[in-house]
Amino acid sequence: MTGQTVATEPPQGLVPGGYGGGAHAPDADAAWGLGAIHHASEPVTLAESLMSDAGWSPANFSEAGPNPPYLRIGGKLWVTLTEFEPCFSSYHRDRVLFRSKVSMTDHLSRYDEIMIDPLAFEECFGPEEGTDATFPFGAWLAIREVRLDGIELWGRRHGRVMLPLEPLAIASAVWLRSTADAAVV
Repeated sequence: MTGQTVATEPPQGLVPGGYGGGAHAPDADAAWGLGAIHHASEPVTLAESLMSDAGWSPANFSEAGPNPPYLRIGGKLWVTLTEFEPCFSSYHRDRVLFRSKVSMTDHLSRYDEIMIDPLAFEECFGPEEGTDATFPFGAWLAIREVRLDGIELWGRRHGRVMLPLEPLAIASAVWLRSTADAAVV
């Protein structure tokens, strides 16, 4: 087991709305009674999103490995020296002694959902870790909170899910998309 948790309860205070799924099904919030219907934008990989949103270039990533591009998972220590924030970090030093860093919270706040390919888990944790028993692969999961121990996600069929930060380093195996309000029910 890799440390993530899978639960089936709805967010606190919400009652299931009984949606049946389909191509234009409401997202997790709407399924739990919040009322908005969302349509998804075109998905992008984590690497593509960092290049388009944060201004990174291909030189910020590593190509050494079976599933490039790769990035580093790092952090920023704030001026108070007591606050530490998880960050996406350039694989190579690109500013003399330093690496470019992008706050995970800030970057992921531009997207509503994330989907992880099983090869991200297999490359990080071993060949038997890319199964549905370890994580809901291939499902779009709503991004809830970025923490030091992982990213809290929510899936209508999967409940609460914790994504460890390590698989995010395989930037080609992580997909992001935004949702746009299409109608209010």
